[in-house]
Amino acid sequence: MKIVVMGDEDTIVGFKLAGVHEAYEFDLSDLSVERARNKLKELVERDDIGVILITERLAQKIGELPEVNLPIILQIPDKFGSLYGEELLKEIVRRAIGVEIKR
Repeated sequence: MKIVVMGDEDTIVGFKLAGVHEAYEFDLSDLSVERARNKLKELVERDDIGVILITERLAQKIGELPEVNLPIILQIPDKFGSLYGEELLKEIVRRAIGVEIKR
């Protein structure tokens, strides 16, 4: 199963360096967001994708994300930080994998 990232240029570069399978760059312009929406629909339908990482700001612009079991769609912070705050992210991780993140 592949891991795919969707987001801004800086996020994409970082994940490419980390060895992510596929990465798609989008800015937050209306045209780019529409392309991102279409790409997300395409990725969700593929059988070889296990995880889609999408920046919070792009996900917010796209609107409602598909509710599917696989691939798992996770929103991640971009270079500007989280839209939802660190505490909410810690709680999401704790509920998802049962591990509490401490500083």
